[in-house]
Amino acid sequence: MNIDSTQLGPGQILISLAGRLDITGASEIETRFSALASHTQATLVDMSGVTFLASIGIRLILATAKSLRKHGGNMVLFGCDPQVERVLLTTGVNELTSIVATRDDAMRLVETPAS
Repeated sequence: MNIDSTQLGPGQILISLAGRLDITGASEIETRFSALASHTQATLVDMSGVTFLASIGIRLILATAKSLRKHGGNMVLFGCDPQVERVLLTTGVNELTSIVATRDDAMRLVETPAS
């Protein structure tokens, strides 16, 4: 599992994931993923390179999203493979974090003040 990050602006980060987010992949990125997201108000996660998502990967996403929300931040997932998106929706991940099609859609969500 590969993880890359790009600082987008004050309090905003883009995290790009690639590979299988299974038990091996999640353990490879868990510490870095959580650490990168913990220092932001808005974490955009590019899921376009994720080819498989297991329950341990869902747990990692949920735990990080909950931690962000607890500190007033939010996470937006985008670019999901249709099969990966179906898993995310079926398991209710979209109740805690937004799932959108494109990076532009994700940027619009984090730039729009919450009402």
